[in-house]
Amino acid sequence: MFADGVLDLVEPIIGPDIALFSSHFICKPKGDGKCVPWHEDSFYWAGMVEPMEIVTVWLAIDPSHEANGCMKVLPRTHDHGYSEYGPVDTATNVFSTEIKKHLRDDSKAVSIILEPNHASLHDGKLMHASDYNHGNLRRCGYTMRYMSTRVKLSTEAQQYHQIYLARGKDHAGNPYADPTKSHEDFARIRETTKRRGH
Repeated sequence: MFADGVLDLVEPIIGPDIALFSSHFICKPKGDGKCVPWHEDSFYWAGMVEPMEIVTVWLAIDPSHEANGCMKVLPRTHDHGYSEYGPVDTATNVFSTEIKKHLRDDSKAVSIILEPNHASLHDGKLMHASDYNHGNLRRCGYTMRYMSTRVKLSTEAQQYHQIYLARGKDHAGNPYADPTKSHEDFARIRETTKRRGH
């Protein structure tokens, strides 16, 4: 997540001063019966940063194909970011809500097919989703989310979320965590607040 090869992908988009907003693995076991409904990541980060300018690097650990539930995107929808959401069945979906159908054109969806060690990048406001894994291969990816250090982490978010200076210098007066240290207290706070970002 701090490797020059990754940061070099991000720098042309957000500039030379880069903060790591979050990172985590996303894994769909073979035969996983749940979909990821249509959403914008920004919906889950509302109130955390200003402006909402976050780019995600989605690095494929396994092959990511239509059969095992690769990500789908609706091109040119990143000018929205805070669409209206309605409920969906949590028995078949990872999240409990989805962007309302009249606000999107599913026929324009593009599958992001990746081989291991290939990556895609998407804006935090882009509409995206994925189908369930009906194939015989696990689908695992590592997401690394970055923002310019000119983006401000809100005072409230600072109580439960940490960011890390990845390259360059700070411009917004953000506090940065030390990646060499463990911060169990933040994990406890997130459990209490139920705010984890996405």
